[in-house]
Amino acid sequence: MALHQTGAKIGMACMLFLQFCGWVVSIGGTAHATNECREETNEWTAKNALGESGHLQPFPGSSAEEDRAYDCGVHFSLDWWIIAFQLFMIIFGFLAVFVELFHTKFTVMNLFAIATALFTLYTSIYVKLGYQYEGGSHSDNSVGQGFKTAAAGGIIVCVCNYIFMFIFGSEEGASGEAESSKA
Repeated sequence: MALHQTGAKIGMACMLFLQFCGWVVSIGGTAHATNECREETNEWTAKNALGESGHLQPFPGSSAEEDRAYDCGVHFSLDWWIIAFQLFMIIFGFLAVFVELFHTKFTVMNLFAIATALFTLYTSIYVKLGYQYEGGSHSDNSVGQGFKTAAAGGIIVCVCNYIFMFIFGSEEGASGEAESSKA
């Protein structure tokens, strides 16, 4: 399969760059939330009812300091795997756009669909947690700010993933005319 034309390549490269920017924002927000969990700050414990977090699993309760790091690491492990998979997809996307060996529409579209579904789940969770832990738009709640930062990056990544799939999935060399079938 031939590579896309130059205009489509530029558009896809721009979407991949914006995905990377959103990915950096997401990793910052998730790292901040993970650190707040490990340090068990006042903002973390004030609104944390075990089992009522709205996350995929209950947040860790009070535990010994050496167990706390492990509990928070396990709790946020799926989030970190989703972030790592998205980085792989950004690298794979650049290869698919510029290297003909990786330019397989079926594989690229399916892997980006999986990555987009995972990041949509990630974003949904962090939006809910941002509202749960945040005290309003001008609150200085550090935990809520971390969750909202991660959600903002997730929204950027999701939108750029959808646009990338739309551009990559378009027919190469389509001239607007119906192709004639050879009989």
